[in-house]
Amino acid sequence: MGVENMKIVFDTGVLISFSQTCLLPALSEIKAGVGEFLITTGVKYECIDRVRNNMRFKLSSLRINEQLNDFVFTVYPSSRKMDEMTKEILSLTNSIFYINGKPLHIIDFGEAECLSLLSLEDASCLAIDERTTRMLIEDPNTLLEVLKKNYNSRGIELNLKRYNKFKSIIGEVSVIRSVDLLSFAYERGLLKSRIASKEYLKSALYALKFNGCSVSFEEIDAYLLRLK
Repeated sequence: MGVENMKIVFDTGVLISFSQTCLLPALSEIKAGVGEFLITTGVKYECIDRVRNNMRFKLSSLRINEQLNDFVFTVYPSSRKMDEMTKEILSLTNSIFYINGKPLHIIDFGEAECLSLLSLEDASCLAIDERTTRMLIEDPNTLLEVLKKNYNSRGIELNLKRYNKFKSIIGEVSVIRSVDLLSFAYERGLLKSRIASKEYLKSALYALKFNGCSVSFEEIDAYLLRLK
């Protein structure tokens, strides 16, 4: 993964994870050393507009809105082309897997909109903490086995034709979680003023896990062992 001139599309979950752990200000430092951060109008609505009057989530919405005001994120405007592509991605992804002959719903509108933005902006990376979308992009066969286990059914099938059509739309893209983004920045010295030690990093990674990032304790510990 290159250090500069990257375009990263952010899903709602990553922004909330960073906000809930008080790590959100670190994103401005990461952006300065990485490239461009993009969000959809749908993501903005989910994490700011929809919850701005809900006292349970208001602090988080204010924190994220501050990042917008400071131009850390660029909000990509809605368009007919984007709406059409989002609908196509929704249709494809939710008919890639079948259980007992019926299509299995695995992707919601917010994730589909982020995926369409990846294609429209030729972005290099999707930041998302949700496991299903990440596995769909990276390893659909392993996702198939996970779905069989979750539904306690061997009668789930993968439609490769529809999957290949989906991949042709989004292209080759890297997927990162909030823990991956923080680790990436730490290793490249982008957070020296904020995360000054390995112990601080460990605490931050665990905090992200406990706030919704799909990562195992074993993954975090193995990563920390590899760090010098």
